[in-house]
Amino acid sequence: MIKELLQEGFLLKSKGYYKHAVEAFYKALEIDNSSSELLLEIAELYYLMGNEERALNYIEQILDKEPAHIESLKLLEKIFEEKGALEEAEQTAKNIYCFSRTNEHLADIFRLLNVQNKFDEVFEYSVENPDSKVLYEQAYAKYMKNEFEEAEILINKALEEKPRNKYLLLKGEILFKSGNKDACIDILDGLELDENNPEMLDFAGLVKQYQGEYNKALEYFKAASRLAENDDRYYYNIASTYFKLGNIQLAKKYYNLAISHNPENQSYHFALANLYYSERHYKRAMEELQGDFFEARLLKAIILYDTGYLAIAKRELDKLSDEFPENEIVNDYKIRITEELGI
Repeated sequence: MIKELLQEGFLLKSKGYYKHAVEAFYKALEIDNSSSELLLEIAELYYLMGNEERALNYIEQILDKEPAHIESLKLLEKIFEEKGALEEAEQTAKNIYCFSRTNEHLADIFRLLNVQNKFDEVFEYSVENPDSKVLYEQAYAKYMKNEFEEAEILINKALEEKPRNKYLLLKGEILFKSGNKDACIDILDGLELDENNPEMLDFAGLVKQYQGEYNKALEYFKAASRLAENDDRYYYNIASTYFKLGNIQLAKKYYNLAISHNPENQSYHFALANLYYSERHYKRAMEELQGDFFEARLLKAIILYDTGYLAIAKRELDKLSDEFPENEIVNDYKIRITEELGI
């Protein structure tokens, strides 16, 4: 009898009839009320129906009896992550790893740490024989910390063990951000381009932009932005491409879109300020120069120079010169001011 009920439940589940599947498993549970696997099936079905509260209730029943029930813990982790409870998901992943001690589950801990920008914590674990999944997450953490040389070593090891599109994409992103953009052309040629992967489309756009194929770059960036409408990076890349094409109005529109999604990003404000500067809208440019990083301070000094505030510009350039004595642009403007003031 129970065998027939299980077969019925699995068949209904496979066809998407989750409510009817639950009823079949309930009947089976009446015959064998100690089965953790039956409880897990019911929990998964409630999860699939969007009833997380009932799913959690059945997971709790399983874990009360079997704290090391891996599949239940994995479902619990998934629910936490989808709810945005990342710390709880991380702790659950750590519990799973304590019971399993497998690379697969260690990589999952690293993935959740990376999602939370806890990049240093990835390297607090002693890993004797990392597999490609672990190496990928370690490489990603190094990449996000701008430690590109170490990131490249790690991703190369991952690719040696198991060449995957995902790993090759990360290698391309590492190379691009570290300035080795020529090598990215070959990386792009070797990728199986996934039109549903915004990260991959964005990388393709960056490579095409570097090659001067601006219209093709725009196609990739816009496709990425349609897939991930809230990701500011893609709007910024669209804007920078339009700026290179000389389409100031569309560049302005997309810079503002990027800023609206991420108003704290000083680089976006600087890019928009640079656009205003190119139009000689100096007041608008100064309003966007919020950051105290080198490029923003230099542009402020140049605007002060262009608008005739030579003494103030000189003071700002002197400060920059003390910090960056070898910078040619700073020294060039200092010479100009010195000559104009007759110092």
